[in-house]
Amino acid sequence: MKMKKNVLAVCVMLLAVNAVAAEKTAEQLVAGKKQADITYRQLMEIMGTASAMINEGLVRENPQMVRDGVDLVINHPAPNHKPWLIVAPKDQEEFKKTLVAYDPILDSQAEQIAVTAEKRDWNAANSAASTLMGTCIACHAGWKDKTTDIRKLR
Repeated sequence: MKMKKNVLAVCVMLLAVNAVAAEKTAEQLVAGKKQADITYRQLMEIMGTASAMINEGLVRENPQMVRDGVDLVINHPAPNHKPWLIVAPKDQEEFKKTLVAYDPILDSQAEQIAVTAEKRDWNAANSAASTLMGTCIACHAGWKDKTTDIRKLR
């Protein structure tokens, strides 16, 4: 039931940011990030590490650890290739829209975790972390079966 609520909340947020997404392209989003010599899969591994750091910071009631994990989410690098290349050409435009829509949502949700952790409101920070994780899972659920190994494209 909670997962359905999270997916619904993400859908509502995606609709709300559609106007913003229309103004910024996926190409602009990626160009605005520091490029790293990593694949998209490795980027997702970094995001997983950020999530683990946030969660450990919450468990240990360590606001600095939470902030460090949040900063990794917000300031993550771009991969060494166009991220939309991980999906079939027919899905690339939709994937680009997803990237542009999810980026500000993830940043906002991550920042909410840090703000509440800095106030030492651990229940609110935990709730915010659950919301962020629900958003991550919603995106993964929608795309996991449509991705391809980027090494096959080289």
